[in-house]
Amino acid sequence: MNREQAGRVLGQLSARDDAIVFSRDATEVSWRGLAFFSNYRLCRLTNYATMPTFTMTYLTDGTEYIALDGTANPIYTADEKDPLMLTEENILPYIEFFFSHVQGSEGEVFLVRDPHKMPFINNFTDAQKQSIVQNFKPVNVQFDAAHNAYLVEATLHYGGTLMDASIAVMPDGKISFERQHLLLSGIHFPDSPYGRNWIEG
Repeated sequence: MNREQAGRVLGQLSARDDAIVFSRDATEVSWRGLAFFSNYRLCRLTNYATMPTFTMTYLTDGTEYIALDGTANPIYTADEKDPLMLTEENILPYIEFFFSHVQGSEGEVFLVRDPHKMPFINNFTDAQKQSIVQNFKPVNVQFDAAHNAYLVEATLHYGGTLMDASIAVMPDGKISFERQHLLLSGIHFPDSPYGRNWIEG
């Protein structure tokens, strides 16, 4: 956003009861649209006045700002206020958006679309790379009319393991794991796969 737009956002946030102080001169405000929302978009504030830099991410309709805190609740709140438009084309971006902002009990969940493009794949040994490729299960999306939900079969990286999982996504955006099967263990990313770029939907 330009300085004037960023100033308006910072002004709105500073008026909140739970306001976090951001330096107007040292804060970058950026936003991205989300294909599955009509009114909400993703807004990120990065304060470069601190070391290390401090970042907050919100879902916003331009008036309300819902802080993303690592749990599913803020996303589900936005889902209720701005009914989702889920399709076979944007169901994977929604899942990736969800996982990039919601922590599991064992850490981050990363959906693997292509094993050759996994984050930090070049840090693994040749044997690990070969095991990853051999154990990879391609992504499959289908709508289950009986349960009124999208079922996504995919390979996930979670807690240092690769797993084959079935993920159910309801029309209201709620996500649950229907099945999980361990494929490979000992696959650890040196850093967060989401720290290298800003994944949206």
